[in-house]
This record gives sequence, C-alpha cells and structure tokens, in this order.
Amino acid sequence: MNLICGKDMFIPDIAVLRSSGGGRSAVDIAEAVLLGEIVSPGNRRKDVIDRPREYAAAGVPYVLRVDLRNRVPALALYELVDGEYRPLSAAAAGTTFVMRQPFEFSVDPADLLDEEAPQA
Repeated sequence: MNLICGKDMFIPDIAVLRSSGGGRSAVDIAEAVLLGEIVSPGNRRKDVIDRPREYAAAGVPYVLRVDLRNRVPALALYELVDGEYRPLSAAAAGTTFVMRQPFEFSVDPADLLDEEAPQA
C-alpha cells in the first residue's frame, strides 16, 4: 500500500489501516494505525532509524519492526508517545511475541522463516 504524507510517499512492508485501502493505489498516512518494516541489510539505517522518525512525525500510532538478521527473526512493537516511539513488546525466535495494542496478536518469530524442505 502506498501512503501519502504531504509531498512524500511511503511504501511500508506492513500496513494496518483504519479503513480498507482496497481498490486504491494510495491512501493518506493518517489512515495508518500500524506500519511495519522488515529490516533489510542494505537499508538497515532507513528501516530502523529514518522510517520510524518519519512515521512518528506523521503521527502513526504504532510501528512494528521485523528483523531477520543472521536468520534469527525478531519482532519489536513500538507505540508513539509524546512524538517518539517507545517499546511495547519484543521477542526473538524461540520465544513468543505478544502484542495487545492496537490488536491482539502473538507468534513465535521463528515461525516467520520457511525452513521446511519442499515435499517430493
């Protein structure tokens, strides 16, 4: 989903919106409840520092970071408080990531990797 913020456009890896974005190529960033970034090695600074700063400036209430560094998945959820993101929940593979806001969700980050061999 493309998100418009003034003259800027963002394309987060995960977007939870206040209303359906179905059929639209872009929505205003004010529709975002939670935006998520999957941290990529080549864009680490952008995914970890720059994007959250831009999302905070736009007033996005929650940010989710998915980090797969060294094939050890980790999830971290942040809530916007006084213009900055503060950690709410975090977990790495082998533990359970639990979030209660903005909706309830839990998963072992290890389940994010497809490690099974193809069936013959």
